[in-house]
Amino acid sequence: MAVVGPIPQGSEMVRLALNSVSEEWQVFVQSILGRATLPNWHEMWATLKQVELRRDLVNCKLDGSNSSGLKPKEEDENAAKGQQEQQRKKKDVSKIKCFKCGEFGHYATQCPLRKKDKD
Repeated sequence: MAVVGPIPQGSEMVRLALNSVSEEWQVFVQSILGRATLPNWHEMWATLKQVELRRDLVNCKLDGSNSSGLKPKEEDENAAKGQQEQQRKKKDVSKIKCFKCGEFGHYATQCPLRKKDKD
């Protein structure tokens, strides 16, 4: 197997790794680069894992999610479905016409005349 180039070592490896992280990790990158000396690869990796675990923990607490085992995207989808169901349940019945008495504002199953018929 041919080698493409020299393998980065030490601080060069750390700098390459830090330059390749996503935008959401830029605060972490700046905190590492702001140190007097760059950590070695293993120190940086351990710090990165700690920050990621802390972020996950904070996100779980902020979301109010429990240990449901659902991924955040699935939890968001389930929450959206629940909100849609609540909106359907809060239907404006002022335009609903009762089949029993013909008045507006209620369904036949909830008709006041139905209660009188049973008595």
